[in-house]
Amino acid sequence: MIEIEKYIQGKVVFLGVGNLMRGDDGAGCKFIEELKKAEKLRFSQIYLLDGGQVPENYIEVIAKIKPDKIFIVDSADFGGSPGEVRLIEEVEPGLSFSTHTLSLSFVVDYLRKKTGAKIFILGIQPRKLGWGNGLSSEVRKAVKDLAAKLI
Repeated sequence: MIEIEKYIQGKVVFLGVGNLMRGDDGAGCKFIEELKKAEKLRFSQIYLLDGGQVPENYIEVIAKIKPDKIFIVDSADFGGSPGEVRLIEEVEPGLSFSTHTLSLSFVVDYLRKKTGAKIFILGIQPRKLGWGNGLSSEVRKAVKDLAAKLI
């Protein structure tokens, strides 16, 4: 599992992306939900945003925070095992392995220009992306384990 806590310094935004009605596609949103349920986080300058299906609507909100780092948390089909988490540290313009390819690529490129923050993608390999509520057991475990590192 990724040692995400090593990357938390300064103001950090976590932007969850996804559709809770499409199975594992909701992983990013569930991650934010898990953190918001916690009484306290291990780090003081963490900002949590649930971008849902329209992360581009949060660009100005994020810009006002003036973060040092931005983590976009989303289901991502990178060919791994279901529930596997990958941290992409060097997000290249036009990156497209997310299930929200066009929108996420736009968000990353624009956030980079607007904030100057270092941008990371936390991609969670989905098992199922069809219509239906709930995460697969593998993705649910990955979300909870990842969130636990910040609580």
